Amino acid sequence: MIKVSIVVPVYNVERYLAPCLDSIRNQSYSNIEIVCVNDGSRDRSRDILAMYQSVDARIKVVDKENGGLSSARNAGIAAATGDVVCFVDSDDMITRDAAAVIASTFESISADVVTFGGSAYPSFKSYPWLDRVLSPRDVVYDTFTPDIFEKEACDPFAWRTACRRDFLLAHGVAFDEELRFGEDKLFLYSIYPRSSKTVFVSNKLYLYRLDREGSLMSSRAEDRHLRLYDHLRIFHAIVKDWSDAGFIESYGSELLHLGCEFLIVDLLSAPKAIRVDLLNFLAAIWTVYFSREQIDGLLSDPQYGSLVDAVLVNRKRAYGVSYKMMFYAYSLHSDPRDFFSRVWQRVKTTGIIGRFGRSVSSRLPLSRRAAAGLFESVVFEQQDASMCSQALKMIQLESSQANYRS
Repeated sequence: MIKVSIVVPVYNVERYLAPCLDSIRNQSYSNIEIVCVNDGSRDRSRDILAMYQSVDARIKVVDKENGGLSSARNAGIAAATGDVVCFVDSDDMITRDAAAVIASTFESISADVVTFGGSAYPSFKSYPWLDRVLSPRDVVYDTFTPDIFEKEACDPFAWRTACRRDFLLAHGVAFDEELRFGEDKLFLYSIYPRSSKTVFVSNKLYLYRLDREGSLMSSRAEDRHLRLYDHLRIFHAIVKDWSDAGFIESYGSELLHLGCEFLIVDLLSAPKAIRVDLLNFLAAIWTVYFSREQIDGLLSDPQYGSLVDAVLVNRKRAYGVSYKMMFYAYSLHSDPRDFFSRVWQRVKTTGIIGRFGRSVSSRLPLSRRAAAGLFESVVFEQQDASMCSQALKMIQLESSQANYRS
């Protein structure tokens, strides 16, 4: 019977921690261990962990100085004793059958990696991109192919992926503690090429909390400059890992294309003040790690060729009128429907039409749809706060009773 180790990094999440741990404790599959890594929390998170540990022998608490999410996850992997390791962020939850599905998949298919689906929490705050990446199809890959990144919903969240612990240890795969953002993407790009068999299951086993105040994801999303530099560092780390492992020779062309999809449009549209540094960094990565043949292939790519030319060959194309025309051509070629949608959105929000629309809307009451959305958000916040508070009261009571009996 496969033992599943569930690693929970914990840092200043006293409000959400109890519902998270309750969702793990209440699994229908019993052969689990819960490895909670207290990453130097300064709130009541450590006290809450102590209460849970006092009533559930499956819970193991690891205390460490604050080192970030990657450091906490690595500490959890090191402390785990299960056959399979998976991750749950301490403000999220998992479905009651999550461990059972994970264990049965590893038992029925001798895989190194299993990736499963998830749902936004609350669901009404979700959006098409998130729905898509959280909805994998049922498929098995007996060997690695870059098609995993192109065709499958595998990226960019590590918490919807479970791995055999001996696979992680044998390949020395861990989270990069130097990266404070994007560590999940690097981790996924490290495990899939090394996996001898990878399984995707469509079951939605994870509840991903959206827009938690103070989270790293939300704070990073607000600073576009930081995000651009982060994306370059992530790509550089992936390229270096693939180069060290010998994957570039076989899959370099595919990685170049994936890298363009990931960051080149953002970099070329960056503010002029930082655009030169960003493009120089990207050009250096390409020329250092990839062959001339691979780069030439990217230059001739019908979708990205003109953009790559603006980075490597004719840098003047990254500025001025030709720069705008290049982007219009790229957008129209890659997604005509999205292109015309963006054009119409720009027309509505700028110029005379935009000013007129804002002037009119500022004088009108909320639409019925907007009012309903606002009401739904308020109701959810109240219900969620009540659930979190009730979960905390229940574990306090359960812990007190356990201490009294002992």
